Amino acid sequence: MKNAIETGGHSNTCKVMEVYMGLFSKKKRVEMPDKIILGNTEFVFDRKLGFHVGEWTVWDRKTKILLEFQSTEGNIGDIVLEKVNWVNDHKDTIIRAFLDENDDCIDVVNEMIEDGTLEADGKISEDEFVKALFVNNVTIFVNGSETGFYIDLDAEPDYFMGHLVCIEVDCKYKIVVGGFNG
Repeated sequence: MKNAIETGGHSNTCKVMEVYMGLFSKKKRVEMPDKIILGNTEFVFDRKLGFHVGEWTVWDRKTKILLEFQSTEGNIGDIVLEKVNWVNDHKDTIIRAFLDENDDCIDVVNEMIEDGTLEADGKISEDEFVKALFVNNVTIFVNGSETGFYIDLDAEPDYFMGHLVCIEVDCKYKIVVGGFNG
């Protein structure tokens, strides 16, 4: 499967992705039991968040996986696992999409270090910056073959100053860097 990177616009091959308070599309949610098991993991519906929440390993870290069910088409466990595996298998692609869209990010971080806004031992390199990145959470909008997801990137040390970077990935694995949030 060939992966395409987009840094603006939306895929024409999938339903339009709309970013609004955690909604991937305006499709109605499908009612699901409050607790579901995918693999060996229990996903529990969090009424406050409006998602089923569980934890899986992403980029070698325990990571929250949030699920919104828009369809029960297909094997839900396989669909969710495929998306999380894609994130794990395409770390470099995801990071490159972010860096290409935010080509001045490391310079901005180094300026914040120089002026004392951000505490660090000294300027950082691209390698150091990339090593600091991790996935804070993955939100998957389960919709059969139209399933897409968000990845919220974070950094440790906190180079994003309390913010997260939203990366949208559609059902054909086209990446759109959505920008900073939080």
